[in-house]
Amino acid sequence: MSRLVFLSALPLNSIDLRSFCIHVKRMNEDLARYIVKEAVSNRAEILSFIRHRAVVDLINQLFNLNLKVNSGIYQWRRGDEIIVVSLKKQIQEQEATEILPNDLEFHYVYICEV
Repeated sequence: MSRLVFLSALPLNSIDLRSFCIHVKRMNEDLARYIVKEAVSNRAEILSFIRHRAVVDLINQLFNLNLKVNSGIYQWRRGDEIIVVSLKKQIQEQEATEILPNDLEFHYVYICEV
């Protein structure tokens, strides 16, 4: 793994789907914690492309990270491991100042060459 990337959604246009396929698997917080721990121990770059401060703050708290809010555009790179973090129910961004762990869903995204 060269990078572990946290996203709030998977932008399909960031991946050349003519050459690669995507597998998405729902995972629990414990598995996400394990993946983060592996990334840290392998000194992988850990990035976030999440612009919602409350979500990034909770990710930092749950996984002992220091990610920053980032509204940049994600572009997939070979070797990326992706965790998509989403809210279980939609809420207005201005209403979502305090998010609890139970409010989040985690999905692991694996991209393979076809």
